[in-house]
Amino acid sequence: MNPIFTPVRRLLATLLLLSLGSVATPALAERCFGAVGQQCGGFHNGQFAGIAMCLPASNGADRANCKVSGGSMTHDPCCFDNPNGVMCGASPENNQCRSQWERAVNRVIWSYQWTRNVNDVVENTTGDVRRNDYCARDGAGVHRNDRSFCCSGNSHRAGFWDRVGRPNLYRCD
Repeated sequence: MNPIFTPVRRLLATLLLLSLGSVATPALAERCFGAVGQQCGGFHNGQFAGIAMCLPASNGADRANCKVSGGSMTHDPCCFDNPNGVMCGASPENNQCRSQWERAVNRVIWSYQWTRNVNDVVENTTGDVRRNDYCARDGAGVHRNDRSFCCSGNSHRAGFWDRVGRPNLYRCD
C-alpha cells in the first residue's frame, strides 16, 4: 500500500468518528447497538439518527450491513450506562468510556472491523449488545485483543501477508 494512504486513511477515520459523537439524537431508542456509529445512521421516525458505518442491505427493507468492532461493541454499552461519557452524546462529558472510545477509534483507523447484516429497526433497551447478531464470523479479521468477539470464541493469527499494515490481525475460526 502506498505510504501516503495510511495517514490519509487515519485522518478520514478520525474525522468520521469525531462527527459520530456530535450529532446523536438522544430521544431515539438505540438501534444497531454494537455497530460503528450512531443508531444505524440516516433518518428514523422523521428524526436524524446520526452517522454510522451502515448501508442498506439488499436482503430486506429492515436490514443493514454495518461495520462492527471490538471498540464499538464495548463503547455502546459503556455509553448506555454513562450517557455523559466520552463521545456518548450528552453534555458535559466526564471521563467515563474514554478507553472504549479510544479502542473504537483505533479499530476504525487500522480497519480491525467486520461487517454484519442486522435488523435496523430492532430497538435495544437493555444496554447489552446482542452478541449473536454482532459477533465476528468465521474468517473475519479482528485485533488480537478482540478475539473474544469471534462468534466461535476461537481464532488464529492471520498469515504474514495479511498482517502487513495490520500486525495485530487475527482471523476468527
